[in-house]
Amino acid sequence: MSALTQISRRPAPEPTRPRRRSRTPAWIMLALLLLTGVAAVLPLGPSSARSGSAPATRFSAQRALTALDGIATQPHPSGSPAQAKVRAYLLGRLRDAGTSPRELTRVAGRTSAGVTSAGRVTDIYATVPGTRPTGTVLLVAHYDSVPTGPGASDDGSNVAAVLEILRVLRSGPRPRNDIGILLTDGEEQGLLGAQAFVDSGVAGDPRRVVAVNLEARGTSGPAVLFQTVGGGLAPAVRASGAYTTSLADEIFGMLPNDTDLTALGEAGVRGLNFAFFQSAPDYHTPHDSIDHVSGASVQSMGDAALGAVRQLAGADLTASRSSTTYFAVFGTVLSYPERLVLPLACLAGLCWVLLLWRGRRRGLCARGTALTAATLPLTLLAAAAAGFGGWWVLSLLRPEFALTAGAVYRPGRYLLGESLLLLVALTGWYRLLRRRVSALDVAMGVLGWFWALGALCAVLLPGGSYLFTWPALIGTAAVAAAVRLTDEDSCWRTAAAAAAAVPATALVLPLIILLLPTLGLSLTVAPLVLAALLGALALTLFEPLPSRRALTAAMAALAVLAVGTVGVGSALDGYSGRQPRAVSLGYVLDADTKRATWVSEGGPEQPVVGRLLTDGRVSLGEGIPLLRGLDLHGGTARAAALEAPRTERVFATERDGVRTVRARLRVPAGTHQIVLYADTSRARIAGADLDGARAAGGRNLPAADGDWRWTATYAAPAPGGVDLTVRFRGAGALRLRVVAVSAGLPAGAGAPALPSDVSWAGWPSVAGQTLVVRTLTL
Repeated sequence: MSALTQISRRPAPEPTRPRRRSRTPAWIMLALLLLTGVAAVLPLGPSSARSGSAPATRFSAQRALTALDGIATQPHPSGSPAQAKVRAYLLGRLRDAGTSPRELTRVAGRTSAGVTSAGRVTDIYATVPGTRPTGTVLLVAHYDSVPTGPGASDDGSNVAAVLEILRVLRSGPRPRNDIGILLTDGEEQGLLGAQAFVDSGVAGDPRRVVAVNLEARGTSGPAVLFQTVGGGLAPAVRASGAYTTSLADEIFGMLPNDTDLTALGEAGVRGLNFAFFQSAPDYHTPHDSIDHVSGASVQSMGDAALGAVRQLAGADLTASRSSTTYFAVFGTVLSYPERLVLPLACLAGLCWVLLLWRGRRRGLCARGTALTAATLPLTLLAAAAAGFGGWWVLSLLRPEFALTAGAVYRPGRYLLGESLLLLVALTGWYRLLRRRVSALDVAMGVLGWFWALGALCAVLLPGGSYLFTWPALIGTAAVAAAVRLTDEDSCWRTAAAAAAAVPATALVLPLIILLLPTLGLSLTVAPLVLAALLGALALTLFEPLPSRRALTAAMAALAVLAVGTVGVGSALDGYSGRQPRAVSLGYVLDADTKRATWVSEGGPEQPVVGRLLTDGRVSLGEGIPLLRGLDLHGGTARAAALEAPRTERVFATERDGVRTVRARLRVPAGTHQIVLYADTSRARIAGADLDGARAAGGRNLPAADGDWRWTATYAAPAPGGVDLTVRFRGAGALRLRVVAVSAGLPAGAGAPALPSDVSWAGWPSVAGQTLVVRTLTL
């Protein structure tokens, strides 16, 4: 028998099965990610309120909250009798604390985008002298509320915290630096109190003043240090112990939002801005009341502010003012000089390029990495679609959510639905990519985006570069180690590719969790995009991928669950006396025509108030520029017997073609704000004075506002009225339209009483307010 015959009779070898890859490394990495996430998020939970029996040297939220009965039992906007009572109470508390408080009363004005806001305000200022002062540490909170709410959290709880911090400081040895206590007036009307304090010059050289400002944009949540103004404050940032990130500082600087620190910072004062942000549906509403204030949040705020004040009180306030990048991780604040931001981002990019070049012989593929990087924006678009699309669907299902800009009481179910949709999109993207590229190539492509974003932020937003640079550096190092130490088919290699998700989780996850309640459902796009980037780093933990059929079924189930979560959640989401539904209804009286109108930023589907909106959508912007641009529903109302603005003692002169008209402007009792508009079709405003505050001239409103293209506002007018001076060029008399705004709806007009589970939408909307409009000829 030949050898060929013998070979042919041998049995064929059985086909070898592919070696099953172990998932142990993936499970280990997943556990590490979960532990990292828990450790990163735990510091965000505010500690429980400390009792009144706490040592005298410790801040006690329970002691602080006893002050709220004297501060926040009713609305107390600037100039109101209720605010005068609050001021008297605070002066007494400061005297009891061993200080000699002063009332600083003056008319202040601020001009932004050509529009001037002015008003008469009264600040409260007290000092604790230091032993060897190098400057003043200014502890700031505002004691006025919005006209339609008692302001127990914004900012009554922080005024109470300031009083408790003062007590703590007085119980110990005298500090090195002077401590200033500034309780401002008129913050809600445009930072007028802070501006008045700056104008007074009481604090001395602003370069030797550091402010610690306490704010609230909700009624609960941990204290967050969301802004620093000026450099050299890193030790105070660390001493506060609050969650913080220099990225928030960068973002806040681009937003139209302001606090008292804005006015102080413009004058050269350095400072720290603290606030808590959760339970935003209560913000600026009638239910920002004492029973809604979170004692845990007051404790968190007090501990953070006290820690910063104590550090600043003993520091040399004339020392270095260099800028830093800072961020909290695992409850500890890390910082480094801003000059290192760009070099670190460049280092991350250099390491990434070197790894891609040196790793070609060890399994890395430049084409696969490029394909991943080119298609990753699809997941970011999917995140944006989930955010915008989810809000669009919710605004159809629950139109009342628009009244609160997406701030809802139970956002978790809606955010879960959007997150599940994002997970489906990420999984689908990864699944398609893995048909052409390796898991390691996917990791390298995502890391490329991180270092590119880090470099971009290093130039445009230096305070946010760390968020991307450090995951890129650590992730690149992990991939480099895996490429060098493991084989191409090693399960440890693909698990190591997800290592960048560990630092990213520590840095990004707390930011996402804080952004979600802060921005509301209407702006979930930003945190969802961050979540997409974070999720893309961890996708290699899916390896080895399940079968196509199993993966398709899982994705379909997640999509159905996401839709069901949003739909069922929307159907079951109800209201109660503690969590009332927001509604909108305002009253407008045109004193020229005696015509009264109900106006609302909601529709006729609203409970209680919707039946009054019988005229459908209305446009009142031509007659009342204050309402221009608002999507309003209206209805005819009974004309109430309300006092209208009027002028007294009108006196006019003319010189060099400029006419100057002086008059006493009288407004209805209870008016908290006057808005003035001038007809500029035949006159050009050269300038104006409101009780001595200089208002800018020119046309400071866009052409869309028709003839009424100059405006100025005045808050807290005195009962005797406002001295008004207007200078203008043009033939004939000047037409001036005056809008007097007051809180509440007039008696006798048929305004409905709201049940306990319904409340006015947040100020400064028209909800719960009366506008009386009159055109005057000067």
